[in-house]
Amino acid sequence: MPEPSPTLRMVGPDEVLCGADSRLVDVVDRLLDAGVVVRGELHLTVADVDLVFVGANLVLSTPDRMQRDRMVSRSGASRAGETP
Repeated sequence: MPEPSPTLRMVGPDEVLCGADSRLVDVVDRLLDAGVVVRGELHLTVADVDLVFVGANLVLSTPDRMQRDRMVSRSGASRAGETP
């Protein structure tokens, strides 16, 4: 019997940080196990002229989680007849 594919959903900080007595290492472990996307932008403007723009998109996750998600996405694409 095939394993059910995981679904992607947005969670709030209350769900991730559910224990008031959690240690920092437990919180970081939960965040990395779930995966975190961090997006940032920096604009350097002088006299209403944009001089520099720096954008960053970071995905923070454990290697095990990334491997599982990659395998699930590939198996889902092959079932649909698409190439990954």
